[in-house]
Amino acid sequence: MLSIPPVDLAEIGPGTHSRARQIELLDTACARSGYAYLVGHQIPAALLAELYSTSRQFFLLPDSVKERVAQPAPDQVRGWSGSGSEGMSYSLGEESHGDLKEKMDIGPVDAPVLGEPDAGSMAYPNLWPAAPPAGFRSIWEQYYRHMQRIGGELMSLTAELFGLPADHFVRDFDTELSMLRALYYPAQAESPLPHQSRAGIHTDYGAFTVTSAESTPGGLEVLGRHGEWHEVATTPATLVVLVGDLLAEWTGDHWPATLNRTANPPRSVALDSSRLEFAFYQHPNAEVAVAPLRGADQHFSDALIAGRHLTDKYVRQTTFGRRPRR
Repeated sequence: MLSIPPVDLAEIGPGTHSRARQIELLDTACARSGYAYLVGHQIPAALLAELYSTSRQFFLLPDSVKERVAQPAPDQVRGWSGSGSEGMSYSLGEESHGDLKEKMDIGPVDAPVLGEPDAGSMAYPNLWPAAPPAGFRSIWEQYYRHMQRIGGELMSLTAELFGLPADHFVRDFDTELSMLRALYYPAQAESPLPHQSRAGIHTDYGAFTVTSAESTPGGLEVLGRHGEWHEVATTPATLVVLVGDLLAEWTGDHWPATLNRTANPPRSVALDSSRLEFAFYQHPNAEVAVAPLRGADQHFSDALIAGRHLTDKYVRQTTFGRRPRR
């Protein structure tokens, strides 16, 4: 893989040479490797430490406690799900065993939810654990706001790359479907089944995915241009950005959607290699029709409807390819 310097969000002041340089770095990384590193993101180190600490405490609670905030339905991306409850590769129509991970999801934290005025069509309420750890909700909400800010900054850079005003995407995200997910990969006391992974091969479904993860064995891998898998080095403080389906569509596949997976740790360290990761899936308003931007390759024929695409992909992974009965 090419060694590309990270995008520095502290250097994106409007109209500066530094901003143009960061747009160039983002473009090169996303086009050639499918991911970019982000620094200068201004997330306090203390907040990151609290996010990891409180979230790990939550995942170490008994399942009977975590089930009190269980995901309500396959198409409602909120709450906790246990190990083996999803098969990410089903989103691409590929069969697999259940992924070896737990997850906890929330959506927007400062927006109306279903039943309130001006709520979006898929604005499901967040579910918050009542049991310890203390401060869980406040910490997650603070981190979500940072992710929302960073996602907006990345979309403004994208707009300018294609010759559009920096605020081009703002209205597409004013009732966004973005989600923050914590992924907990337990230590593996038993060997995985054949072709079973911590997270199976998939592309993400929205615009940018912004991740923060521990550096323990068994982590994020992306598929290279020649069919080889590359490990992506991670730390909580250095963010990794992946390209999702809708961003690939917007850019006319100038930035292809990143095929990725989460690998199992080597058996020699599997008994002591739990891993915690946070992924912010940036997703526009449900009704947004995503088609190539001005200046992008126009080879796509039909616009993707953002909410419909998200629901279709997510239901496949949570039902192992079977749509739920209504």
